[in-house]
Amino acid sequence: MSQPRHHFIAAGRAAQHCAELIPRETDPADLAPRWQELGESLAKALAPRLATMLDGKVPAIEATSEAAALPGLAATALIAREGIEGVLHLGVEGAAVLRLVDRAFGGPGSTPNPAPSDFPPSARLLIERLEAAVLQALAEACAVAAEAFTVRLRSHSMAALPLRSGASAGLTLTIAEPERPAWLIGLTLPQAALPAWLAATPRRPRQAEGAANPAAAPFAEVPLPLTATLVDMRVPLRTAASLAPGMVLPVAVARAVPLSAGGNVVARGTVGQQDDRIALKLTQIA
Repeated sequence: MSQPRHHFIAAGRAAQHCAELIPRETDPADLAPRWQELGESLAKALAPRLATMLDGKVPAIEATSEAAALPGLAATALIAREGIEGVLHLGVEGAAVLRLVDRAFGGPGSTPNPAPSDFPPSARLLIERLEAAVLQALAEACAVAAEAFTVRLRSHSMAALPLRSGASAGLTLTIAEPERPAWLIGLTLPQAALPAWLAATPRRPRQAEGAANPAAAPFAEVPLPLTATLVDMRVPLRTAASLAPGMVLPVAVARAVPLSAGGNVVARGTVGQQDDRIALKLTQIA
C-alpha cells in the first residue's frame, strides 16, 4: 500500500535577511566627522583656559584629526572617563612645558640646554595645570561634569607613557601665539572605544546666527589700529617741490578730528591734553 503524497505550497515568499536590518559593526570612518567635531569643540573651550598661562592672551588653537607627532619627549597622562571603557592618552610637548616655566619666572621663554632628564618641580606643577585645563575643556566639549574625567596615570619624567597596541584615533591641537613657536597637545583614543565615547557625547548644537560681540573673546584681544587725522591739507606742487628743513607751513587743526579704523571714520573728537600727553575727547560716534 503506497503512502499518500502531500504537496505543500508556500503561502508566500520565504523570509530573507535584509542587510539594512542586521546590526553591523560601526566603521571608524563613519565616526571621523564626529571625532573632528569633538576636537574643534575642545580647541574652542581650551583656548581661553590657556590664556592665564600665556601672559593673559588667548591663543589660536587648530584641531586636526591625526596623531600628534610630538617632537622629542613629552609630558603624558592617561585619562579615564566615568562609565565608559577606553583610556585617553594625553601628551604635551615637553619643550613647550619648559619654555612656559621659563616665561613664568620672567624669562624670554627659552628651553634649557642641555634639556633635563626629569621635569623640575615647577614644571610638574605647570603640567598639572595644563592637565586640569584640558580636562575642564574636554568636559565642556562633551557636555558632562568635570568630575567625569580623572587622571589615572601621569608621567613625571621626560619619558613618555607607552601607547597601547592596536588601532587608535588621534587628535592634534596646535597652539599658536604671536611671535612665538607653536606647540602641540596630542590626544589618542583606542578605536574600539571611539563609538562609546562619541555616543555619550551630544552633537554640537548649531549656533544661532547673529552679530558677533566685539567685547567678548576672542575678538576682544584683536589689536585694531586707530588713526586720528589732525591735519589734512593741500599745498601747491611748487610748494611741495621746494620743501626744506626750517620751512614753516601754517596749519589749522580741525574742530572735529576724525578717528578712522581700516580707512573708515568711526568717531570724531576734539584735541586736548591728559597726563602731559595729547589726547582726543570723543564728541561723536559715526
